Amino acid sequence: MVMVNQADRGPDISLVVPVYNEIDNLESLVERVRATLDQMGLTWELLAVDDGSTDGSGERLDEMAKTEERIRVLHFQQNRGQSAGLDAGFKNARSRLVALLDADLQTYPEDLPKLIEMLESEKVDAVVGIRAERHDTGWKRFSSRFANGVRNRLTREDIQDTGCPIKVFRAEAIRSLKIFTGMHRFLPTLLRMEGYSVQQVPVRHTERTAGASKYGTWDRAFSGLRDALAVRWMQDRRMKWKLRD
Repeated sequence: MVMVNQADRGPDISLVVPVYNEIDNLESLVERVRATLDQMGLTWELLAVDDGSTDGSGERLDEMAKTEERIRVLHFQQNRGQSAGLDAGFKNARSRLVALLDADLQTYPEDLPKLIEMLESEKVDAVVGIRAERHDTGWKRFSSRFANGVRNRLTREDIQDTGCPIKVFRAEAIRSLKIFTGMHRFLPTLLRMEGYSVQQVPVRHTERTAGASKYGTWDRAFSGLRDALAVRWMQDRRMKWKLRD
């Protein structure tokens, strides 16, 4: 069992979950998070960021929070996108460790212990997942590999699966970033730009059993290329200096 030292305030770990029209996944999400983190002996909070859902997800989360005090629900006034959801979660997290997970449950909450253990044993600042066996359509797998290749080429990186939603960070590292729209795809690269260490680890992946994907292939391709160019610009324009002794 991994024991994380209790911070001065707040639980051991904050789990940030952006939610947009995922009402059929919410019960299972909370049950699996509860079982996994309670078994580890960690104190935790689940920060669900309702991104203007129209299917009742926000109302259902509010109901669940009444019976599970470790759920905290943040409501956007309107749909603002995944980057905004993560930014709100990071800024409201109260823990020393911050984890990410998608509400669609295509990655496993049960893999969180693996990432947390690596973060502590390797003494790194972030551990990000690699979906080892993708259970998506052939086109989606191809487009994802292609997009990862283009991003890595442009940003001179080696992140194997930038879109994998399961990640664990030290709070001071992730809070150091300024998040812009689309930047959720580049969190490991942005962390390395700030001098933080990032490790990658294979995680499980499964088919979506409820709800629907919120992303199309072509809209992601064009916006992702634009964002990758922006990150490359930031890398090249980043100031590096030291004072003389």
